[in-house]
Amino acid sequence: MSYLTEHNLLIFLLQFALLLGLSKLFGLLFARFKQSTVTAEVLVGLLLGPVIFGKFSPGWHSILFPDDPLQIAMLETIAWFGNFYLLMETGLGVNFSRIWKQKGKATTIALLDIVIPLGIMIVPIYLIPDTYLVNPDKRILFSVFLASILTISALPVAIRVMHDLNILKSDLGFLIISALTINDVIGWVLIAIIMGIFGQADLNAMYAVKLVVFTIAFAIISMVYFRKIIDNIMTLIHEKLGGDTGYKTTFVFIIGMLFGAITLKIGIHSLFGFFIAGIVIGEAKHFSENDRHVMKRLVHSLFVPIFFANIGLHLDLINNFDWKMVLYITVISIAAKFIGAYAGAKLVKQNKFDRLLIAICHTSGGDMQIVVAILALSSGLITHSIFISIISAAIITTVIIGPWLSYSVKIRKKSLLNIIFSKEYVFANLEFSDKMELIVHAAGFIAKSINVDEQTVLSEILKREEQMSTAMGKGLAFPHARLVGISKPMILIMKNKFGLEWDSPDDKPVNLAIFIITPEENPTAQLQILRMLSETVSNKDILEQLDNAKDAQSIWNIISPKLENCDRCF
Repeated sequence: MSYLTEHNLLIFLLQFALLLGLSKLFGLLFARFKQSTVTAEVLVGLLLGPVIFGKFSPGWHSILFPDDPLQIAMLETIAWFGNFYLLMETGLGVNFSRIWKQKGKATTIALLDIVIPLGIMIVPIYLIPDTYLVNPDKRILFSVFLASILTISALPVAIRVMHDLNILKSDLGFLIISALTINDVIGWVLIAIIMGIFGQADLNAMYAVKLVVFTIAFAIISMVYFRKIIDNIMTLIHEKLGGDTGYKTTFVFIIGMLFGAITLKIGIHSLFGFFIAGIVIGEAKHFSENDRHVMKRLVHSLFVPIFFANIGLHLDLINNFDWKMVLYITVISIAAKFIGAYAGAKLVKQNKFDRLLIAICHTSGGDMQIVVAILALSSGLITHSIFISIISAAIITTVIIGPWLSYSVKIRKKSLLNIIFSKEYVFANLEFSDKMELIVHAAGFIAKSINVDEQTVLSEILKREEQMSTAMGKGLAFPHARLVGISKPMILIMKNKFGLEWDSPDDKPVNLAIFIITPEENPTAQLQILRMLSETVSNKDILEQLDNAKDAQSIWNIISPKLENCDRCF
């Protein structure tokens, strides 16, 4: 039996500090160029691995990263925690009940973005030579499995890019999030099933059927029954122990482990259990946006950087990098997912510009593709050459999606918008007691101003709030709705004397609500105005001016010039 020594602990602490410190430093540099921190973390591991650090300083490399199974296992354990809780944190961001309300359009896009890419990619993957396969006898299953990996789209990457372009909170942004989320859920169910089948030495039809039934049954039972139990326990913790005591976080970690253990027991990989646990916990009514933020910060501050850096440590680009295979997999992955999402968006009658943005947002493989790749490699299902090709494709698609989407937004045809907005549409020093009271008052004013039924206006604004909070953080919210029967966009600004609970991402109360009402027939109008206003309030000086504004005239003087000079709207 091997025991930990003080030397093992010393090396482990040095490894942890070095990988974590450099990952955060490189991540900060990459973030300045609007690039994913995942790329930075993998790069840190690559630099400290045998290919670079090991080649130029083999002595120091052998000291810091010795070829000792016990030492390797210590770092691997932390890396696996990063893998587990990355999947759970992804599930926490799903908010499935809200997204399910978009199930018509979103499900169509998500399904076609799985079915069409699978159909496109299976044949090219089937033609890959035997030397790239672990077991050529399972070529068909390998083709389906690799195609399934490549169909995974990176929801976090799409969210970050849309946030940077100020389109995340728009109706289009929510539709994209909904489609990508459903794509994630279906994709993980499919991958869990295929991995279970692939892992068997002998293919057995009954085992395959049993695995499919167990996987789907576990997902349904979790969503229907476990969700209620967890919601009750979360409510109990919130009411009896308090929301800020840390017990919620402890409970979330425990549920993740239990779900992971259950899925392992029934023959599915534990990662699927952590993902479903995240979705179920995220549905609890006392699990707020701030709770999600706390979990995300905890997981991404400690565990996730080690996971991705550890991947880089094991990348042998000298012996296993095949640029032709990297290019092959990257091209078919981007093309297949773009075509699938574009076809889905066209089927649900999105305009040409929206179809393009939806398709681009589905092309990135990102961190989820890397997660499944390392899982497949550790299970002996793919070779190192295919593994490195998948990792490279994920990084390439993550790097290019930002510039690609930004360029597509900038070259679109700009609409000439005659916006209804005057001093009479600005209110300050209001004294509403809650969010609902303010929205009801705003809906009444909007209805009278544009001659629309008040209940219709209220219903549309509330429907959008139920789907995803329009709070932007920093005390701001952009409630919006698209209405039938109006010809011009309208803006209404309401500033309350004190902050109102609005489920903000930073947990800060909202005291400034800017209502954006646009014609149903002009879907790009909302996107243009929302982008302009988001960019305006992102300026610290303007945000401070709005915060200090004491009357409606002051607010009008700040916002009005921005509308008049908006090159995105006029």
